[in-house]
Amino acid sequence: MKGKARTIFVFAATSAFILLVFFSHCTSFSSSNAKADVRGSAYADPNTCVNCHKDIASNYAHTAHFNTSKPITGDKLQADIVADSNTYAFNDSVKIRIEKKQGGLYQTVYFKDKKVRSEKFDLAFGSGGKAQTFAYWRGDRLLQLPLSYFKEVHNWTNSPGFPNNAAYYDRSIISRCFECHGSFAQKHFVKTGAVSVTQEYAKDSVLYGIDCQRCHGPAAQHVQFQTENPEVKQAKFIASYRSLNRQQKIDMCGVCHSGNDKEPQRSLFDFKPGDELAAFFDPFGMRRTTPDVHGNQAGLLYQSKCMSNQSLTCTSCHDTHVKETGNLISYAQKCMNCHSEDKHNFCKMAPQLGAAINNKCIDCHMPAMPSQLISYKAAGQKQNSRYYLHTHRIAVYPEKAKEIVAYINNISSAKAN
Repeated sequence: MKGKARTIFVFAATSAFILLVFFSHCTSFSSSNAKADVRGSAYADPNTCVNCHKDIASNYAHTAHFNTSKPITGDKLQADIVADSNTYAFNDSVKIRIEKKQGGLYQTVYFKDKKVRSEKFDLAFGSGGKAQTFAYWRGDRLLQLPLSYFKEVHNWTNSPGFPNNAAYYDRSIISRCFECHGSFAQKHFVKTGAVSVTQEYAKDSVLYGIDCQRCHGPAAQHVQFQTENPEVKQAKFIASYRSLNRQQKIDMCGVCHSGNDKEPQRSLFDFKPGDELAAFFDPFGMRRTTPDVHGNQAGLLYQSKCMSNQSLTCTSCHDTHVKETGNLISYAQKCMNCHSEDKHNFCKMAPQLGAAINNKCIDCHMPAMPSQLISYKAAGQKQNSRYYLHTHRIAVYPEKAKEIVAYINNISSAKAN
């Protein structure tokens, strides 16, 4: 019996040990399985968010925020980049061709049909909803390619701010670009001349797109607590947007949506939910006084009468976890959450608009306006084209309202005939 008891004990102990090892390896977010985040030990492995938030992560992967920068692998761009031509001519002598070679895509410049220079598509900036510009690595430096893609014209254009009659390959992309188009990039400065320096990056440090922890803050403590206490359903040690006050909410979005017209005093990668955004900029370093439709949505929103509603924030109209691009009907319904006949603050143009009132709020009160910062030149054009974006200054625009009413009347007349 003693021998049999000893055998049972050894078997039970061995089984318990195997189970212990098995469950320690299967536990979600275990420290042994987690990948270190380049931002430091306070940050969780970016992939761990998916384990508990599968639906949110799946939807978020299709948003402009998530796709605002990405590496380009192989010889394909995203599927909706379909250009009318793969050649861009600056003039009779200089042209750039988009070419596939050596396992990648290249922008190759020709002078009088002789190849002069060729650089590879390594990165894309912008989600592609309206436009994308591209970059290539030269060692540890990142530089912008001369051609960008604008969806409005279904074609390649010269990159904004670039010369109109020459192929320019030497514009550095600095870390300030990544602060709005990425979640992290470790930079260092390299001396290039007696009084000049340039930025270089640790390539492996770049976190593309806007990830969960960029908006919700470092999550390592949150992951550890929720893993060890699965019965606790209320999220701990993570920034919930709902927990912030109104100014903190707008500042959180304003990190990337309050323009690039102020002089930063410190890296915006250091911003955490609840921080005061003004503390990150030089109060006397303003470059512009008029908010631009490109990138300064917060500045324009502050000029809106709607801001007198103390409950209004960016997420009153936007759900950052889902793709909303082009859904004007959805936005119009959100306008009507505050503006209704019952509240006696409904649109005065309703009788003239008829059924169109259900989807024209944005076109009338947040019309597309030209950016003062960005323009582009398509091949064959003599002048630059203006880049239009919907303004976030919510207001009455009488001329725009007249245009829409005239458009509706013309459609009605056409149908009657």
